[in-house]
Amino acid sequence: MSSEESEPVEAAAAGSGLVTNSGQSSSSKPSGSRNSLAADRGGGKARAWFSAYGPRCKCPSGSTSSTPSGPSRPPGPGATLEDDDPLKGFELSFLSLSGVDDTVSPRTLCDISQEFSFVEWGVNFRAEKQGREPRYASLAWLRQLQEEIDRRQQTGKFAPIHFAAHLGGEYCVDVLKGDASLVRTLWEDYGFLRVYLCPTRANGVNSSQLKKYLQSLRSVILALPQVEFVLLVTKETRALTFHLMNDCQPNLAFFYFSEEAEAGTSESSDKSRVQSTAPTNGQSSRAKRPAPCPHPGIHCGYGGGLTSENLTAELRNIARAVGPPKRTVWVDLESGLRSRAAGRPDEFDLGKAWACIRAVYDLELPRPRPTFASR
Repeated sequence: MSSEESEPVEAAAAGSGLVTNSGQSSSSKPSGSRNSLAADRGGGKARAWFSAYGPRCKCPSGSTSSTPSGPSRPPGPGATLEDDDPLKGFELSFLSLSGVDDTVSPRTLCDISQEFSFVEWGVNFRAEKQGREPRYASLAWLRQLQEEIDRRQQTGKFAPIHFAAHLGGEYCVDVLKGDASLVRTLWEDYGFLRVYLCPTRANGVNSSQLKKYLQSLRSVILALPQVEFVLLVTKETRALTFHLMNDCQPNLAFFYFSEEAEAGTSESSDKSRVQSTAPTNGQSSRAKRPAPCPHPGIHCGYGGGLTSENLTAELRNIARAVGPPKRTVWVDLESGLRSRAAGRPDEFDLGKAWACIRAVYDLELPRPRPTFASR
């Protein structure tokens, strides 16, 4: 990687005080210790769950292995779904779990990804918040993640681990203006295969004149065909997104974020930052999910108001919006994965993440890999 390519990440890190010139964290040692303890606690919890549930994963042949805690499950995708179920034949490319930060051990994320290939981890990027606020991992954490991935690759027993970068603030604006250096760095050095662009006011972007970035953004998309660019679709971004839908590129995807599903609750989402917490009573938010972009080859995703309690119901809601003909889509959760506890007001909850993973796994949905998201 050239010095020009690494400049955006390192310059932002230096400006926000995340790392020193030597690459070490500039936060105090007690703070680092707290993060380490939280990450270790989460890692131990996840490994305990794996010991109980992981052995019940399907074998490569399509059969299942049973454990003392329960019988084997019927083989084959969709075997438990009725013929008139909207999820029958529904294809899910990714379950994207976003907002991972320094409280989550990179080892835990890799462990989960090795067992469940449909899981994608979303990492938020915004210069003034990086490593300073919940939901924004530090650059030191990103280096730990890369070291863990490198270590596993050297063993020869390694399945791809999927990560997506969610860009806000000046990071997002730079890409809109045609600067591909940060995206190239995230792809080449950290292995991010997908990049969300979140050009909304709540994400630190002036969205009043997004249309002017049409040509410059298209130039970045064309310059990096190996990366899938995901553009947030809301009322605020439609001036830009609708024009791009008329001339879609194969590595451009659209993420339909339901503001109405997210509104009226207490947590804030990292997509449009509508103040919200999704319903917690296990019922569907009954959000209106729009039909996907009409071009059949374009990858589309849905989010907003999703939680571990309503995920299955909302998947059916999304399936009704998508089909027929059926389209491969993904879903993204962030606010629905947070929890509050004494001293931890906004923490990534591995328990909720695990519940979402199990909900999707138990549905046995077909999970084909989109071309650009699988490289």
